[in-house]
Amino acid sequence: MEHSDSECHFKCLSRDLLAHIMVRLDGSSLASAACTCSELHGLAQDQRLWKHLCHSTWPSTSLKEAHHLFSSFTMEGFNRFYADSYPLILHDRNSDVIPIQTHLSPSDFASFIDVYYRDKCILSRVLDGMPNTAVCGDGQSNDFLRWFLNCPFRLVLFDVDSVEGDEVRSGNDEYGYTQMLSPRFMAPVQIGKTKDHSKELVEGLRLSWVLFDKKRGRAVNLSSWKPVLVKKIWATDGDYLMHFGCIVPVEENVLPHKLAKCLIMARCSLAGKEGYLRWKEISMHFEDTIGAHINGDKSLIIMNRALYCLRSNKPLVVEKAYEQFEEQKQEIIRKKKLKDTIADWLFLSFEVSIFITFGYYYFFSPI
Repeated sequence: MEHSDSECHFKCLSRDLLAHIMVRLDGSSLASAACTCSELHGLAQDQRLWKHLCHSTWPSTSLKEAHHLFSSFTMEGFNRFYADSYPLILHDRNSDVIPIQTHLSPSDFASFIDVYYRDKCILSRVLDGMPNTAVCGDGQSNDFLRWFLNCPFRLVLFDVDSVEGDEVRSGNDEYGYTQMLSPRFMAPVQIGKTKDHSKELVEGLRLSWVLFDKKRGRAVNLSSWKPVLVKKIWATDGDYLMHFGCIVPVEENVLPHKLAKCLIMARCSLAGKEGYLRWKEISMHFEDTIGAHINGDKSLIIMNRALYCLRSNKPLVVEKAYEQFEEQKQEIIRKKKLKDTIADWLFLSFEVSIFITFGYYYFFSPI
């Protein structure tokens, strides 16, 4: 009876008024409202609502550079994008990894990066494809692409360590990739009286890195949303290094321990008496369980795998999985060091025994 009464009340309202109300809902509330009655369910299918929601959640999706990426969206396009990108990747040790065989190209992927401070977006950028991976006219990969597939992968949003004022330049990073540099980005930070402001940055900073497969229309957020590490680098005059990321399960033929870490690194400094953030670097790469950088070929496989991972709306659960990976990583490194130490001792013992044997025959053998 109560359900029918509420549905009757909704029918008394105009569709324009209902749409005006629903456009103010977040994604979870909008999805819940769609389950209450047929009237709201129909309104919730309006892609304009989900488009507005995506633009407000990830301002990078509303930038001019992003328009052509969504031009092929049809029914449920923005709805699916939100459902894919809002929850974070959840690494579950008990879940099975289903092999995904597909042709992969760097140009298939785009990235939407948004940085927030105190719930206010302070930086938005779009990366379409990956630098230095163009394809020749005959369809064959050029030297840059072959180099990309075999060298350590590192996708650089920008690096403005040596850029002054609003100057924009381009160049090569330490791995040879073309840097996509931007002007100096600054945002006010509420800082205390201490010299180390790591706590304020942990509490206030949030970062989203949404990876988008342009061919299949799938998306995934590679970030942990909140930083998993913030530390001050005293040697560089007070720069702050921040880590975001996730853990991606992969097949054993990709990595022996079947786990890869997506590491999003951000570096900034505080400038001026007002305490402004000056961004110096934001980049993303993948590491294995001993901390080694993964090459471009396997990184493409990992990015594709991430699109099909389990998701969770609970950041603490995702953070715990990240911590478990770090513990496993330290244990693997400890065992490797122990194995190397034993091997060194055995080799040294073998050399000593050879030396003693030759010495014995030299001094005590009959002439």
